[in-house]
Amino acid sequence: MIVNMPPHLVFLERIGTHIFREPSSVWGYLPQVNQWGGIRLEWEAERIGGLDHLPWFKATPIYNGERLEVFSAFGTSKKAAKEEAAKMMALSGHC
Repeated sequence: MIVNMPPHLVFLERIGTHIFREPSSVWGYLPQVNQWGGIRLEWEAERIGGLDHLPWFKATPIYNGERLEVFSAFGTSKKAAKEEAAKMMALSGHC
């Protein structure tokens, strides 16, 4: 465990117990991770470039105030970037 660090800054130290369902077109990783995280999970999504007709977005989860850059992901829409980041979180073993 990381010493001298506030308790909310230890997401990567967690041993997760939640089991996520196989994603479907209706129920992907994003809604599942949002449901798991509840009010402690927020998302930052921003356009980082691309052409007007081909934008590129970055999404970063923020859990309990801890910015989880290791799970930042990219996509052609905010939703796609969040879905990819949620997939990484769900499969990380820390949820």
